Amino acid sequence: MTLLYQPTDPLRSFHLPVSHGHQLQIEEYGNPTGIPVLILHGGPGMGLQKMTQSYFNPQRYRIILYSQRGCGNSSPQSLEYNHTALLIEDIIALLNYLDIPRCVIAGGSWGATLAVLFAQQYKERVSGLIIWASFFAMNSDFAWLYGSTGAGAQFYPERFIQFSQHLTAHQQILSLYHEQLFGEDELQQHKAAQLWHDWETQLSVDTQLHRYQLPCCAHLVSQAKLMVHYMSNQCFLEEGVLFNNAGDLQSLPIWMIHSRNDLVCRFAPAQRFAELVQARLLILEGVGHCTSNQVYSEAIRRAADLLLCKIDKNRG
Repeated sequence: MTLLYQPTDPLRSFHLPVSHGHQLQIEEYGNPTGIPVLILHGGPGMGLQKMTQSYFNPQRYRIILYSQRGCGNSSPQSLEYNHTALLIEDIIALLNYLDIPRCVIAGGSWGATLAVLFAQQYKERVSGLIIWASFFAMNSDFAWLYGSTGAGAQFYPERFIQFSQHLTAHQQILSLYHEQLFGEDELQQHKAAQLWHDWETQLSVDTQLHRYQLPCCAHLVSQAKLMVHYMSNQCFLEEGVLFNNAGDLQSLPIWMIHSRNDLVCRFAPAQRFAELVQARLLILEGVGHCTSNQVYSEAIRRAADLLLCKIDKNRG
């Protein structure tokens, strides 16, 4: 029997205008007077996932979900004025609009990347971090995901040949997908988007299939374009920036959850980062990258409950 909290309908759902003509899709759940928690979705490009509210006690947390610019039901579905620094500015705009001086920041995979980056830049706005399947956007992480010596290529060599289109270096592969997805040949765009989707699905093990259950090929292409836009630009981050500034976070309560068997996000850097920031690390065995796995989702719920206890203790 699952120990997650029962999902509910949103207390309110709206769009917030931010810079450069973008509008963010936002939904609020839980207790309007509770401890605010902002959930950052993965991808890049996934859009808000309603079920992530189930990790957080709705009696204690004010749960805020949103789709990053260009994702989900945010508008426009555009890559123009869409990069990491602007995503961080959007978080500030959202917190200011909601009149939230400090909140818990939570997120997995790409969402964990953003959560750590935001906490390093705006530590005074963060009361705690809960991050899972952490992705650190270093050159070695991209090689792990997309290169011939990475985990996926070693576990699924026959699938890697299809995905890589017989290339080996991850930089070459990302450049090829950028060329194909942003070229004028629509048939080639759809083929490349499907290959990209299939590789992402393969590495996710149990697979968050809802991630790409989209109503038409155009949306599949749009989402692949957004992800390749970020990945081919190393997520618009300097090499090692999250590790270089890790010491700034030691005073924050931080819970990390990571599986040893994650083929998308490496475990070793997560363990090293947890030591640097003095985080509590919950290590999972055999569940891959997929948080829809019951063991994984309940570990996140446990971390959210433990953080409540830590916040209560600090208040006392």
